[in-house]
Amino acid sequence: MANRITFVINPDDESASVGLLLKSLHDISRLLRDVDYAVYGAKNRHRWVVHELKSSAPSITLQPEQGDGEAVQAIGAGLHAITTGTDQPPPYFTEQVLEDLKGMRRLFGGKSKARSMSVLVNHEETATIRRDIAEKASRILTAGYHNLGSLEGTLEAINVHGRPTVTIWDRVSRSPVRCLIPKSDEWIAHVKSLLARRVLVTGEVHYFVNGAPRSVSGVIEIEDATPDANLPRAEFGSIPNRRVREVGAAEWLSSIRGVSGR
Repeated sequence: MANRITFVINPDDESASVGLLLKSLHDISRLLRDVDYAVYGAKNRHRWVVHELKSSAPSITLQPEQGDGEAVQAIGAGLHAITTGTDQPPPYFTEQVLEDLKGMRRLFGGKSKARSMSVLVNHEETATIRRDIAEKASRILTAGYHNLGSLEGTLEAINVHGRPTVTIWDRVSRSPVRCLIPKSDEWIAHVKSLLARRVLVTGEVHYFVNGAPRSVSGVIEIEDATPDANLPRAEFGSIPNRRVREVGAAEWLSSIRGVSGR
């Protein structure tokens, strides 16, 4: 399996400035962090290390310090799909990852800018990021739909910087979903009390075009959905009770949504 990924910064001028290099490293680091989180979750995230660094055209080869290289493969395949054009989110490319890619447009403007950024997996070129990366990421973000609904999952993170958000690990898509909550002390205290618990979030659920949830805005309720171990397991009624028993409730709902399991 792929275990190394290389980013080659191709400057617009004869040489790259320190500013362009630092901006590129910051954006690359953010992309790796957010895809790694979507692949492995918070408890199993990997530390990425520099394997090789070259200066002809600033090139940096990175690899996870431990792990099977799944995140490397996901990044390479995802960037290939997006840069060639698609309205479908690649596996593990969450809303946050796509926002990271949109932010990379800054590398292609200003006084010192890049002409492109080549991406190689195990030294084989797989994608080229250009100045149109924001438009290509936005194509995926704008292709979906939204409606009032609920998502269930483990409340894994709280961010109170700026507009407060919580991140839940959705049980059906098995991916992190960012939820925007009201900005108040009462809400902050409430979500802190639910950290690491299974919750049900109700609000305006935004979906990608393939049915995978990407975020929840206008959250009106977050309630504890932790199963009571003392209660008997529920039995499903008629159709689709047999199918649900065969594959499990989360897997059955995933198939109804059209979301492939991970």
